[in-house]
Amino acid sequence: MNWVSGARHVLRLIDGSVGNLPLSPNNGGLTVASENPVYIQGDYNASSAQLFTDTPKVHSPAAVIADAVTLLSNSWNDINDMTNPTNAFNRLGSNTWYRLAVASGKTPNFPNSGGVNDVTWGTDGGVHNFLRYIEAWNTASGASTNLAYQGSLVSLYFSNYATGTYKFGKSGIYNAPNRQYSFDTLFLTPANLPPATPMFQDVVNLSYRQDFTPY
Repeated sequence: MNWVSGARHVLRLIDGSVGNLPLSPNNGGLTVASENPVYIQGDYNASSAQLFTDTPKVHSPAAVIADAVTLLSNSWNDINDMTNPTNAFNRLGSNTWYRLAVASGKTPNFPNSGGVNDVTWGTDGGVHNFLRYIEAWNTASGASTNLAYQGSLVSLYFSNYATGTYKFGKSGIYNAPNRQYSFDTLFLTPANLPPATPMFQDVVNLSYRQDFTPY
């Protein structure tokens, strides 16, 4: 009677600021995996006071694996969003910090037939828009807010649910922040990777020899 053909919900992560994710003597960590889109609201595993440092050890090895990942700033308000669904400049973002690895989907590219006067129409927005936004992080007057992100971005597949076409420069959707993106060099050491990080092995044959010895 209530048959559902696909996921109808999203997952929102809140109160994940630095110190709120699990730590343990063996690094602990938290990986959130969802077949649905995931929204991260506010500082996550970092803060402006922590400045991505590791002394003292306060951050957790963290990751999100999802259909798509959207970042919501510290200023996000549900009521404000619902009363201003088509004007991003009434949904102003504020300086927010995130420290995690993200593996998520993107939308397929398609040819621009010339009907849309936008050089980005038909693209997926590129790596700088791989993390999605729905706020005006840069106000109409030009005042810029910072989105500080440290981690690793991994594109493994196409999204199944967050499949809207990429739209750049549409004030009703978002205005880009001052992107302060950097790679977390701690991920270069396998022991520092978040729990359940996907692993891949590659076997390279360098030489071979025949062995006719009977078994």
